[in-house]
Amino acid sequence: MECRVEQIGGVCCRIWQHGPNGPVMYWGTSCDGEQQGESVAALIERKLGNHAPWTLVAYEMEEWNRDYSPWALPAENEKAIFTGGAKETLAWLADLCIPYVESSLPDGASRRLIGGYSLAGLFSLFAFYESGLFDGVASFSGSLWYPGWKEYAERRQCPEGSIVYLSLGRKEEKTRSRQMAAVGDMTCWQYDQLKQDEHVRACELVWHNGGHFAEVDQRIAQGFAWLIEHA
Repeated sequence: MECRVEQIGGVCCRIWQHGPNGPVMYWGTSCDGEQQGESVAALIERKLGNHAPWTLVAYEMEEWNRDYSPWALPAENEKAIFTGGAKETLAWLADLCIPYVESSLPDGASRRLIGGYSLAGLFSLFAFYESGLFDGVASFSGSLWYPGWKEYAERRQCPEGSIVYLSLGRKEEKTRSRQMAAVGDMTCWQYDQLKQDEHVRACELVWHNGGHFAEVDQRIAQGFAWLIEHA
């Protein structure tokens, strides 16, 4: 399975196509994600074999804390870290990336999915709620501790027939940061919120051993494989 590299609206995208059709997964990464992308695509292929077609699109945003944060947070020590560029990233996906990718597929996308790790996992949930463009979402170790997220998510409803996958490491909430330590409780809250949403067809919460940086590629591949199987 070969990877093709495309520049779409100034953003580097790495695309792995396994079969002629099937679901398309849009995966938010950073600018140094080439090796990780190859690893995740190979792991998905190994997990699912040849019976399930799919396409994985890894898009590499330049400024992680800007491009994946849903809204700006007050600056700490006179330095703005999270500057709230998620709406611009979502607009790029909707207007440029999705049309470009899916017009190149013989049968388009049978289902459109989105996922990401850490802050990109939070962005994926934001894009899923905000746009209605996606049939499913995966948030791997998502930054659900983000201030204001609960107030945002409790006012939203998922698209009808949605599938949602959440995962978190068991040690991730054991951090010195009081703010980030809320990630365990917030992930459980998010899962309960989704289970109560009548539009959600399937929802999974998986707990992994280790902290935030343990077996990241395996976690991502496991979640994307779940989305493909339930799409």
